[in-house]
Amino acid sequence: MQATFHNYSGLDVSLEQPPTAEDRRRLRRLPLFAGADDATVQDLLARTPINVVQRHQLAVREGAIPSSVMAVLSGRLALSTQIAGEQPVVIGIVGREELIMPGAAIVASPYPLSGRAIEETRIAVVPLADLWAAAERDRGFAMDLARLASGEWQALLAMLKDYRLRSAPQRFAAYLVRLAKEAGLGETGPVEIELADDRKTLASLLGMTPENLSRTIAQFRERGVLVTGRMVKITDVAALGAFAGV
Repeated sequence: MQATFHNYSGLDVSLEQPPTAEDRRRLRRLPLFAGADDATVQDLLARTPINVVQRHQLAVREGAIPSSVMAVLSGRLALSTQIAGEQPVVIGIVGREELIMPGAAIVASPYPLSGRAIEETRIAVVPLADLWAAAERDRGFAMDLARLASGEWQALLAMLKDYRLRSAPQRFAAYLVRLAKEAGLGETGPVEIELADDRKTLASLLGMTPENLSRTIAQFRERGVLVTGRMVKITDVAALGAFAGV
């Protein structure tokens, strides 16, 4: 297998590789290809290299014009923005088998956020020219693109509602309930989960300072939530969900 180093739009240099068999399986599961026919998928996979982005490196820079749609195959990206002289604020996290700001990418609009690798991250890069050509041939694939662009803005509205309607402790509770649900641990009774992010990243994601998050974690002992490192024991996840309003 041959690997090369590539630099996209002045971003950090990343290692470019052809997709492995596992990469192809994960790509096939993406919502990007949900309605595409097999010929479209095979054609696009043949034109899709994999970038390996190291921890703390930028994969996407705010304001850059996309030339591709990118998908995380393994690892995680923190999407963030900042104003001059201030620390970056994390707006969202992109995890395995998720697309990176597809609404902006599909229409070649400037990225609204930067994406930095939280850990080593493998990213599939689907060129926009190939994507648009495929959409002209495959109606099902074209509909997938429209759904993805619409879905991203719906997610943004949901996030704005979360910030306006929930207090910081409620946002933390909702985050824990969501982790439990994603892990398939059920919606009632005791559960044990692992925090996906370090406390600095998590605090920024929840719109809190690290100090406020630490105080919230301490206060949540009264709610039956015990945090040790990244491990979290929840006595009653349903009660926590009720507090969060989810």
